[in-house]
Amino acid sequence: MDFIAFSWNSVNVYWYGIVMAVAVILGLAISWINVWLHKENFDIIIKIMVWGIPCSIIGARIVYVMQNMDYFSKNLSEIFCLWQGGLSIYGALLVFFAVCAICLKVNQMQILYWLDLIMPAIVFGLVILQITNFMMQFSVGTPLSVDIPNDHTPAEYIEYKYRPSGFEGYLYFQPVAFYQAAINFGIFILTVLLTLINRFFKLLSNGTIFLLALFLIALSRFYLGFMYLSVDKDVILYPVQWIALLVMIATVIFYIGNKYRRAKRF
Repeated sequence: MDFIAFSWNSVNVYWYGIVMAVAVILGLAISWINVWLHKENFDIIIKIMVWGIPCSIIGARIVYVMQNMDYFSKNLSEIFCLWQGGLSIYGALLVFFAVCAICLKVNQMQILYWLDLIMPAIVFGLVILQITNFMMQFSVGTPLSVDIPNDHTPAEYIEYKYRPSGFEGYLYFQPVAFYQAAINFGIFILTVLLTLINRFFKLLSNGTIFLLALFLIALSRFYLGFMYLSVDKDVILYPVQWIALLVMIATVIFYIGNKYRRAKRF
């Protein structure tokens, strides 16, 4: 699949950008439905998106540059070349959640309550992202045998020009992006169901849906990290796995601490 969808004069419009724009629109639609069901004001979502989208792009680029400092320290001019690719989903999410918290705090909204409402849309966006990575062949898993058995083993065919150096002889690789998309879709369905249940029965405390979804996303990324081709066999865990592990620990600690504070109030 070609990266460029079409060109207008000398400006190239990329498929990745189009898909991300569609993901934002669908995410807004999901958020609108959720906010409407909870009889809240949708204006706060618009405020969050106005600040969150550009700040997330900046955060995603900063984290990507930090992860590849050996290269960018020698090519400083390319740090700002976003059209060449290179964004970190972890940086984007970190900054986006920070913007959410600031906007909600400024507007005197309950942060954890609103994060629960927003989380289904965010998870759905991650589903679209991983499907795009799979179709564009951005995420390459470990190689499979050239003569793979016909036993319905999931596999992704990688075009020759997209195969990593040293693996040109392999045709099929682990479809890690597809796995991640499927898992995220399951998490999306779970967040939707929990949000609907909580709307009518209020069984979960504020922040539970947000923290649970974040924990499951990190857990799946930690597990699938062992299937990525870029894993260095000489290290225990890939750097992204360490991030996922820290996120899991942080969500558990925050959940326990929040539950303890709520218990003390009563």
